[in-house]
Amino acid sequence: MNKKMKKFLFADIFLLVFLFLLSSTDFFVRERKTEIIRIAVLTDAPAGRQLENFRAGVTKAAAEWNVDVSFSGLADMRTGEEKRAAIQRELDTGCRGIVLQCGDSRHAEEALESVPVGVPVVLYDSEADSARVRARIGGNAEEESRLLAEAVLTGRERGESVTIVETPQKSWYMEQLHGLLEERLRQAGVLVRRVSLGETAAAETLMKGMAAQGGNILVSGDISVLQALGEANTEGIPVFGAGFSGAVRGLLEEGAVCGTVVHRDYEAGYLAVEEAARILQGKGAAEETVVVESVLVSAETLRDKNVESVVFPYI
Repeated sequence: MNKKMKKFLFADIFLLVFLFLLSSTDFFVRERKTEIIRIAVLTDAPAGRQLENFRAGVTKAAAEWNVDVSFSGLADMRTGEEKRAAIQRELDTGCRGIVLQCGDSRHAEEALESVPVGVPVVLYDSEADSARVRARIGGNAEEESRLLAEAVLTGRERGESVTIVETPQKSWYMEQLHGLLEERLRQAGVLVRRVSLGETAAAETLMKGMAAQGGNILVSGDISVLQALGEANTEGIPVFGAGFSGAVRGLLEEGAVCGTVVHRDYEAGYLAVEEAARILQGKGAAEETVVVESVLVSAETLRDKNVESVVFPYI
């Protein structure tokens, strides 16, 4: 073996040793790992188009902000303690941020008691007096009450009164919406009263009574009540409300519901996760309070581009 061949042999051996060291240790090159942050989204919203849109926005933001999201339903939980237990389960499995939608503000505050101060909470369409809340996302009750009042006044005949139908357990946002709507209508000279509907099954009895009395317009910001009123509306009573679902769409097309106010749930879902991700990544919340746009949906506007972008945002 001549000297030249020996040099090539030693070079090959050196290269093999170098490559072995390079592949077996991070001494030369350290791989940078991207941390995946886990955010828990908990909501007591009923199943339907709005919840689907919200979840679609959550999923979109999770992908873009490189976070892992778990989604839990609270609709069947009747107490704050049950909701607090649901949040605790998420914390026990490594959740570092929370997006919470809870209609009852007392339940929301009770549920957040177990959350460590270092875990940021973003509220969606909810209210809670808690130091853990870093941002709030939701509709604008002032704007939605204006849209509803304008729709009612436009469709109202002279002398017709308005009955606001609500459930005994109203959410914080519902109380705001109904209160503002009542104030606007009274200022316009309309006789307004409130009726509590213990269960949606009683909607048929209510509708028959209203039809016999005559001269009534019914309004409800609760989507389950709105849907029940529409389904029981065989007398052609004007019905307005808030919220959207496949059933409500059918009722609009049939004329059983005249109009409903809907806000951009897809955008709300996206922004809620984005705000939580920004905080956890050390960038801080973009805004402490974010208001999403609302539109009035009727049979005539269902296929308008602006309305379609709200009720079918990802199609």
